Amino acid sequence: MTEFASLDRCAAYVAARHALTAIHSTVTRWPPPLAEQAKRAAIEVVMTTAEGIGHDHDSPARRRCLRAAIGCAIEVAAVVDVARAMGYADLDRAQRLAGRSVAMLGLFLHASVTRADDQP
Repeated sequence: MTEFASLDRCAAYVAARHALTAIHSTVTRWPPPLAEQAKRAAIEVVMTTAEGIGHDHDSPARRRCLRAAIGCAIEVAAVVDVARAMGYADLDRAQRLAGRSVAMLGLFLHASVTRADDQP
């Protein structure tokens, strides 16, 4: 059974959802292929994080999901960086939230491999 009563109790999930919201509102000005890649990756972060939450705390399945979510979150950050390099503006919020998503997922993965009874 998962340790979260709801998805909103997981900071990594909330960070991923906020990044998705920022991407969704930002990409309206981007070329369609770039916008689709950003939206797809941001959606994948949210979905894969939710899948990981459903697995037991220290299970290989949770770690697999979180590693995949981190990869997609890095992709989101990279697509925002590409958009910036192409001259698109007003990307600070999307970049900040994408970075926060990567960081929170990293912490969640670390917490999923560090057992509480192994702590000093």
